[in-house]
Amino acid sequence: MILLLVTSWISLTGAYTFLDPSIYEPDLDTYFGNEFIGEKLDYLQSEYPDLVQTTSLGETVKGREIHAVTITKNVSYWQTHNRPSVKYVGNMHGNEIRGRGLLMKLAYYLAAEYSRDEDVKHIVDSTIFHLVPTINPDGFAHAVPTCSGVTGRYTSEGVDMNRDFPNHWSTGEKMKYAVETLLVMDYAKTITPVLGISFHDGALVTNYPWDGEPGLYTGQYAKSPDDSLFVELAKSYSFAHASMSDTSKQCTNDNFKNGITNGNMWYKVFNGMQDWNYVDMDCFEVTIELGCCKYPSDPKSTFKNVWSDNFRSIFVFTAKAHQTIRGKVSSWDGSPILGVTIKVEGIEKEITVRHPSGFYWRPLQPGVYNITASKTGYFPLTYKNIAVLEGESTVVNFILISRNQVRKTRTRRKQRRTN
Repeated sequence: MILLLVTSWISLTGAYTFLDPSIYEPDLDTYFGNEFIGEKLDYLQSEYPDLVQTTSLGETVKGREIHAVTITKNVSYWQTHNRPSVKYVGNMHGNEIRGRGLLMKLAYYLAAEYSRDEDVKHIVDSTIFHLVPTINPDGFAHAVPTCSGVTGRYTSEGVDMNRDFPNHWSTGEKMKYAVETLLVMDYAKTITPVLGISFHDGALVTNYPWDGEPGLYTGQYAKSPDDSLFVELAKSYSFAHASMSDTSKQCTNDNFKNGITNGNMWYKVFNGMQDWNYVDMDCFEVTIELGCCKYPSDPKSTFKNVWSDNFRSIFVFTAKAHQTIRGKVSSWDGSPILGVTIKVEGIEKEITVRHPSGFYWRPLQPGVYNITASKTGYFPLTYKNIAVLEGESTVVNFILISRNQVRKTRTRRKQRRTN
């Protein structure tokens, strides 16, 4: 059975009323510590309980909480909503600080402007935002203002988190991961994000998979199965940014056409987070480098500028979570079926149905596709010529028939004929 429903979801770069949340909370323009993050997110939850829910990924080796916040309509029931989730994290490298301020301001903006801005209300009603301002609070506590260097980059155990995730190219599994890495992986598994961003500093560019591929050198293009889609995602962010796509505004010696780069083309990285998210979590993640100086000396101008420069980019990128084939996979009695593989003909990358209610979202470029749902023990089901339009989602629900159920039915019919 199939239900085709095209839903329009268009976000223009001119939409959304600009407002700097620091007018509500001036301390958002300071280099706030980890306790501040927890306190202010708890405050948002108390002020906007229907929109904001705080949580913790857990504690670091040094006992610091990794604070997270979920923002959506009727947030207490977000796990059951048929809405795509996005996961935006910052400060993976503790001395790269802009993402901390950007995500705190985004949380304030979404909550405070929900009742005043129809565009904000629309995106919050239809999207589940998961924001983690810092995933390396121990590193930040050790960092000092400087444009370069590595002081504070690593976890308290000396681990570079962006070299610490499972490597899909390797046949062997790492025996040990940093505490923070494990917490981030566990978090991703619970929220089933469709799109993701990791905010960094040290350049001005949007970076997309593959970050590394065996047999290729740095400077060679490493094409993922969804390369054209990743290029579209990267451009959506860069082109809406105040200056990222302008090569004259990029950092010294950088020349990123359109303000984007393939990871391996820039420099080769294995065990990075964005490749792991794409392969293992079906989360289409990019890495955003927010500025040339990693830890500037003036927090007020740094955080004001990073918000004004990236404000529209975040919403334009988020809209891509709604340019999908989406739906529910269930059995004949309506119960969800998890672990189903969703395959788009012509694209090697498959996604797996993980949402507890059987929902799935498959981001795609505009086009016409054949899509198949399959799982061991069930008859596969294919629907052909499914159209995806610019800025719109197409609903395709699958009802899979159990092979065992068919065998039982045939056996009963045979017994009735015999009797």
